[in-house]
Order: sequence, then structure tokens, then C-alpha cells
Amino acid sequence: MISDFKSGQKFVDFFVLRHKEMRTKRDSSECYLSLELGDASGRIFGSLWNDVIAMNESLHEGQIIKVRGVVIDWHGKAHLSVDKIRAVKETDDINLDNFLPHSNESPEILVKRLVKFIKDVDDPFLKQLLHNIFKDTEITKPLEKTPGGKLWHHCYTGGLLEHTIMVVNACKTTAAAYERINKSLLITGAMLHDIGKIVEYSANGFFEYSDEGRLHGHISIGFHLVAARIEKIEGFPDELKKELLHLILSHQGSKENGSPVAPMTREALILSSADELDAKLGAFDRIYAREYEPGKKWSNYVNLMDRFFYFGQKKA
Repeated sequence: MISDFKSGQKFVDFFVLRHKEMRTKRDSSECYLSLELGDASGRIFGSLWNDVIAMNESLHEGQIIKVRGVVIDWHGKAHLSVDKIRAVKETDDINLDNFLPHSNESPEILVKRLVKFIKDVDDPFLKQLLHNIFKDTEITKPLEKTPGGKLWHHCYTGGLLEHTIMVVNACKTTAAAYERINKSLLITGAMLHDIGKIVEYSANGFFEYSDEGRLHGHISIGFHLVAARIEKIEGFPDELKKELLHLILSHQGSKENGSPVAPMTREALILSSADELDAKLGAFDRIYAREYEPGKKWSNYVNLMDRFFYFGQKKA
């Protein structure tokens, strides 16, 4: 696995081809093929210098390939010097689970944990909406495979379910501490806030944006999905619809963060805060798992958050 690679190590292994690009060496006209490879443990870059043109034409992104080479140190990071590549064959003994990171819990169990929250929703219209959505296998089956994010937080199969469950729990806890919170509305919004990600992401060997995901984004997709389901429920109150859809539209907190509107209700303020908190903690955990080693107290610099993370002493 990529996470186990050490400098100087020779290897022959299978990977998913995440990206390829023909490049020219800086100090000459010699061409090489720049590769980004991945498996369930992470991703790594490499370079191929042999049969470059033929390999560039025959390989395609998302394909599982067999690679031979050696791990080298390139500016302090592991890099693959590739000798040979070929496409996977039917006779190759490979396990597709080795190419996508996944939750430690089964997706079926995670779906059941999420659906249990419906019992906490007292409003009959919201309860019916949730039952209608989560009994639909065209939603629950993609949901089992969808990550919480592409690279930043909960970026593994089942990650969206884990993230959603944590956000619902955080919203319930916060609502219990404050008065005048519509708990049924808040729980429903928390359960549905990222539902558009089942369309936004694709998982063909690695996580990538779908065409709809790039063109529309998960907030817009989720808004239209939930609005369409509401229209099928006779008598669904207009005010309730208005406030629920606001939760979906505003859950990323600001226009700078991707929401078309800022949170403007008490429930929306709670949801956006819970969403941001769990995303950041999920990112922290990912960075900790990737970077921590005995004696290391600080992470590498985290560009997206403009800071280092402090690991301190490893907890037992």
C-alpha cells in the first residue's frame, strides 16, 4: 500500500490511475509521463520515462494498472520512479476494495444509524419527507458509497454518512441547550444538508466530481432534490418548506464558503456551525492519521486552514 512505501523500496503493485500528463524535462526536450496513482491508503506521484507516447495513448484515468518501479525521495517526499506499466488483466487477482478508502463501519449499519434519527422528528410532514427519501434505494445505495469530501474531510466510502450522523448529533446537543429551536426542522435539515453529494461525486476507482457536480454543486443539487420530494407531499406547509430549504442553501455558512445565502434563522446558525466543526475535526483526524509518528508534536503546514495542527502527546 502507498502509505507503507519507503525510499529505496522496489515494488510491483496495482494502483488506480488518478491522473496522467505528458511533460518535458526542464533542461532538455526529453518527454516523460507524470502520473498520479492511488489506492485505499492514499495517493502518490510518479514518473515514467520509457515508452512514454505509447503509454500515454493506451492508458486512461480511472483505470486500474500494474506498476513496477522504485520509491525515491524527491524534495523530501516519496515519489515513484516507474519502470513498467500495464493495464489490469482479467486473470489478475485484485480486490477492488483496495483502491477506495472506506469507513471502518459497514455502510449498511451507518444508514441504519442515520435513519434512526427520524424517530426524533415530531412534525408529521418532515417525518413523512424523511421516510420517503430514506426508503428510496436510488438515494440510499449511492449514499453508502459517497465520501464527505473529495480530499479534505471524511474522504472515504461511507464518509458522508459518518459526517451526517455527527452533524445531526451536534445539532441535537446544541438544540437541547437553547430555547425556541425547532428541533424537528433542525434534525431534518441536518440529515439532508449534504444529500446533493450523492450526485456531486463519482467513485470510479477514485473520488472525483461528476459532470453535474462540477456544473451545479451539491447545494443546488440537494435543494432541487428535497424541493421535488416536498412537492409530492400534499399539504406540506409553505413556511416549513421555506425554512427547510434555507437550511440546505445556507449550511456552508457564507457566500465565500459556497453557500448562496448566509444562515438567517436560529436553526440555520446551528447547522452551519455543526457542519463546519465536524468538517474541521474530520480534516484534523485525517492529517493526524497520515502524519503522526512518535515524537512528532506538530503537523506539516495546512494551507487550507493557514496554520499548523498541534498533536501534543499521543493519547493512549
